[in-house]
Amino acid sequence: MNINLGQREYLMEILNYEYIIPEEFHICVKDAIKKYATKNYTEESIDSILKKAQSMAASIGAIRHNNLSLFRGKFAEWLACIEYNALKNKGNVLMTIVNPDPTSKADLLHIIKKGDRYEAIPGPDIKCGGSTYVLDQWKKIVNSRYDIPMVDMDGVLTTEEGLKMLTKKQKNEFEQLKQMHPRKKPIKSEWNKQDINRLMMDYLKYICDGITPVDSDENPFVADKENRERIKDKLLNLPENAVLQSDWGEFSKKAFELPNIPENRLNSMTLAKLEQKKRNKETQERVRASTENKKNSNGVNTSSKPKQNGVMRRIANLLSYETPKEMFVDVAKTAVLLGLAIGVDALDRALGSGSDSNRISADRNDNVINYKDTNDVKNNNIESSRTINSTHASPNEHIVKGHGQRYNTKEGPIWREKAPFTRGKKD
Repeated sequence: MNINLGQREYLMEILNYEYIIPEEFHICVKDAIKKYATKNYTEESIDSILKKAQSMAASIGAIRHNNLSLFRGKFAEWLACIEYNALKNKGNVLMTIVNPDPTSKADLLHIIKKGDRYEAIPGPDIKCGGSTYVLDQWKKIVNSRYDIPMVDMDGVLTTEEGLKMLTKKQKNEFEQLKQMHPRKKPIKSEWNKQDINRLMMDYLKYICDGITPVDSDENPFVADKENRERIKDKLLNLPENAVLQSDWGEFSKKAFELPNIPENRLNSMTLAKLEQKKRNKETQERVRASTENKKNSNGVNTSSKPKQNGVMRRIANLLSYETPKEMFVDVAKTAVLLGLAIGVDALDRALGSGSDSNRISADRNDNVINYKDTNDVKNNNIESSRTINSTHASPNEHIVKGHGQRYNTKEGPIWREKAPFTRGKKD
């Protein structure tokens, strides 16, 4: 069966209900239970079975650690029931239901109308799994349950691909059974193995975490005891009014509509999730707009932010800076220092300090290399004036030529011309 996304969503709704047998069918179903049961029931036990709601969720206990084969068999029964109601029931067959007796020879029951009364006749036994298991079950049916048909859900005995998986011995056994019972054949299902596996995962994720088929492919399900117990606890703790209940008549009607469900059909849970996402997005937009308005009202023009922040970061990294801010600060420091050097040079030339201009220039070069802050510049200039002239520090008597000297005062640096003077000791 080529099933689309909308049909997968629709099936989750069908499988999420529990179903009761309508009162008018109790008598015929009771007769069928007695006829096809594999154990002896009391009247009270059968009446209890008839009143008990049936659901796919009741089979969660069939999940084994790292093994879904038993649960998959139960799930296949419900898919086969949907298939009969959607595609196969004709004439006087009113509906097909999952047999409420888990021990019965027949997994499904067909309810038909004969004149003014109803009758429940055995539906098929539903088999899926490996080739050895399916062939063994087929042998049991043709030899001891001839009146019970069998649906081959995985196509082991009803498709060319499945028959290729049989061993030579198994093929011979199957051919012998066909010759012995030419009118008895396994029934091919419209579902294939891939359909069953995908829908089973859809259902487990849906009932476990509320993940709908729209998002199902991106979320795996792990078959383990922890998940099994978590689902069971979740189902047991549901409030009574949260349990969705219907009857098998409604099940049959819903299943009949399955082939007509379009691709874009979404179930109620998906619609609720999409509506919630929409509301969340609208809330985020309102918060963002409110934040922008507050920034603008405080004089912050958010539209003037550099649009090329990513480019500036790459340039900064290329020049061995970690951030654009660090790069800009360093450039600003260099610009201030360069401006200071140019100013000193201009002042030096204007005053015509001769050889002292070389000293100031040397001071300036020292400052460019060793720059830290304004105090460093001042200290370096003073230190340079002490060391630039070798005679200046001589212990012998000597004449210090007239020269200009810069002094640091509270009002700032000033320049004073000094007349020649004698310094040092006489010989």
